[in-house]
Amino acid sequence: DCVREALGLPALRQHPAAKALAPRPPALCQGCGHRDLFTALNNVLKKDYPQGRAFSDIGCYTLGWLPPFEAIQTCVEMGASVTMAQGAAYSGLWPAVAVIGDSTFTHSGMTGLLDAVNENADVTICISDNLTTGMTGGQDSAGTGRLEAICAAMGVDPAHIRTFEPLPKNYPEMERILREEIEYHGVSVIISRRECIQTARRHAKK
Repeated sequence: DCVREALGLPALRQHPAAKALAPRPPALCQGCGHRDLFTALNNVLKKDYPQGRAFSDIGCYTLGWLPPFEAIQTCVEMGASVTMAQGAAYSGLWPAVAVIGDSTFTHSGMTGLLDAVNENADVTICISDNLTTGMTGGQDSAGTGRLEAICAAMGVDPAHIRTFEPLPKNYPEMERILREEIEYHGVSVIISRRECIQTARRHAKK
């Protein structure tokens, strides 16, 4: 309207938004593996470690901050989850859990992991691996299929690089692994791996 006014044109007719319009906040897709990771993480942290905190990162999984999960406490920038968890651990917080996606991890989370290994920080890092860069269209990630090797090469003890498939039927196993690695006082990496539901649907159509 400001441009139209400057050009001497009449303003367009405005239509106010309907007051009865229901809010529709963003949400993780039904069937998304991030949902099952957050459910298991909540079952462990909120029940057994209420003093703990989960530091998150940039990606679809940032929506874990919203109801019904409310599973993460921070989101600042790409790669910050690992270094924020590390800093919190240094200040005495336990457990300090980082949640980061596979593509964000290879983008800027690896440097934080390397520093955590060098300092033997007491952190548990959950890499939510959906085998793609889901937030921006489904591109391949630089770490697809290689996350275990990358973490081991950066100095993480292979005995504390764990994987599981995030599905409701696997909650007992997921929660057991989460508890075991939280109780390990050093750097541990848990890879929660299941294909993005959107790319899985596209692959099924081919």
